[in-house]
Amino acid sequence: MANPDFYVSAVNYNSDETHIAKLRVHEVKVGSNTLQPAQELTRPKVIELIERGKSFTTIFKKADGNWGVGAPLQIAPVTTKYLKTKNDQTTKDNLENLPSF
Repeated sequence: MANPDFYVSAVNYNSDETHIAKLRVHEVKVGSNTLQPAQELTRPKVIELIERGKSFTTIFKKADGNWGVGAPLQIAPVTTKYLKTKNDQTTKDNLENLPSF
């Protein structure tokens, strides 16, 4: 599997905690093994980038303190465009295993 364009390390939910409002993302630099500084992107911006061909994959802190690679993000249109790692047709974002910020 090719490297993604961005890694997602955390999410921020709206006030009702029903939708992701923002994501903390790290751009993947070709030839670099270090995690780039995080930037915050809105859910609509991430959806726009995915629709333009960019790829996003979740990352998580392992017990040893190193980063582990999770699952790729995809757009799942249910009643609105959700960001998910699994297209299960539920009306809920399923990135709750990522830390909130």
